[in-house]
Amino acid sequence: AALNGPAIGAGLCVALACDVRVAAADAKLGVTFTQLGLHPGMGSTHFLPKIVGQQEAAKLLLTGNVISGDEAKRTGLVSDVYASGEECLAGAVKLASQMAAAGPVAVRTCVRSLRLAQDEGLDRALWREADAQSQCYATGDLKDGVEAVAEKRRPIFGQYE
Repeated sequence: AALNGPAIGAGLCVALACDVRVAAADAKLGVTFTQLGLHPGMGSTHFLPKIVGQQEAAKLLLTGNVISGDEAKRTGLVSDVYASGEECLAGAVKLASQMAAAGPVAVRTCVRSLRLAQDEGLDRALWREADAQSQCYATGDLKDGVEAVAEKRRPIFGQYE
């Protein structure tokens, strides 16, 4: 995945499922679900800890902080960082070309092996996320979180189990 601009929420979640991610230095990356009063979804609680480690994943998921491409490189979220969006795209194409030039059967079977390890427990995580999100839908926190984004203000959360 070439992250050469904002990848926030669902956009970053799609990139988390990719085999390799690269970013522009000024890209904005974040899983901001909790800032809306919503449990993170789309497999983010499964993939992110496997990519950046449990502690860094918890920090990103629980705070909803948005980080730069440079910070994403430091955390291991991306493999390479480029000075500009154009360089990022070119770097991603070059990397994909290197992968495509390798032995097709070897690459295909390697990807399968990597995904077997990566996907173990994914079904459970997706069910858990869906259940948690359904609980969040029933709260006023989600409503205010979404309204706060539209109104460009901080949400006022008040739901405490």
